[in-house]
Amino acid sequence: MNVGALLRALASLGLVAFGTGIALFAAEAAARLLAPQWAPQHAERSFWQHDPLLGWAHRPGQSGALRHPDFEVHVEISAQGFRDEVMPLGRVPGRRRMLVLGDSFAWGFGVEQDEILWTLVEERHPGWEILNTAVSGYGTDQQLLFFEERGAAFRPDVVLLHFHPNDVEDSADDRRYGYPKPKFSLAPEGLVLGHVPVPEMSLPWRVERWLRETSFLFNRLQAVRQLVDVGEVAAVRAAGIAPARGEVAADMRLTDALLRRLHEGCRKIGARLVVVSNPAPESIREALARTLGDLGVPYGPLDAAFRGRPRGEIKFPNDPHWTPAGQRIAADAVEEFLLERAVLR
Repeated sequence: MNVGALLRALASLGLVAFGTGIALFAAEAAARLLAPQWAPQHAERSFWQHDPLLGWAHRPGQSGALRHPDFEVHVEISAQGFRDEVMPLGRVPGRRRMLVLGDSFAWGFGVEQDEILWTLVEERHPGWEILNTAVSGYGTDQQLLFFEERGAAFRPDVVLLHFHPNDVEDSADDRRYGYPKPKFSLAPEGLVLGHVPVPEMSLPWRVERWLRETSFLFNRLQAVRQLVDVGEVAAVRAAGIAPARGEVAADMRLTDALLRRLHEGCRKIGARLVVVSNPAPESIREALARTLGDLGVPYGPLDAAFRGRPRGEIKFPNDPHWTPAGQRIAADAVEEFLLERAVLR
């Protein structure tokens, strides 16, 4: 190709790119004007920073608004990096201490800090200090690593793991929300930690995250893609094909190993492990009950507390997290369970 032809080709590509850019800009402007419901979520990831062991962690001292089409709440991250008040490592004589591990449900996505279930339980039991160390997106693997790295130093009497069924999938992956994360694997000698130090997010993922959190059009396209994915899964199940069954079993084996290591870590510091779980498929509840029963760990599924309640009572219209009412229902159920098992005393 001669120079003239090359220049003409480049000019044509430039015009195509320019035209595409103008079209996308116009489509984005139209979406913002005509479809405000397509507004992207301003997720809690704005309160995160990279962590070489955990993948991400709260940015100490960060504060601001968490905005969503369904709510706007204020978030304060303490100097210790928790969505809770600062708690000294030293124990207060006469007070017992509970350390909570969990993800966005335990973190309180969508509610104010005084509406989170752990705040509510603590208010009802002034003899207890409850430290909420939950971080959105964390699987059981990251919760275990956090406990070993930082949580055990608080010398809790009780470690309460707030389990969500998607923790099974999270723990089996090396990326969440586009963020790299650590990943354990099972070997004959036990759990083997990999993908550490966790690398920072790559440039393509940074660009996608920026689009996800700023572009109305991109946010809508992502939602459509998710619907297509759900439809494909439903079609596969309807056809009687279940390739994921073995994968789920493998994931539960990893979860089993993680829970056993967490239990051993609690035992070493004289803490009692307790587990509660969000409503979950029966297969996951049964697997958890077997593992935790074998370890003698109290286990309280929250399914009964939420069963039969209208979605509008417990979840936001456009988000699956608990409303303030849902948090209160969870607080009541957790408190009842902990009293029955003589954990709160």
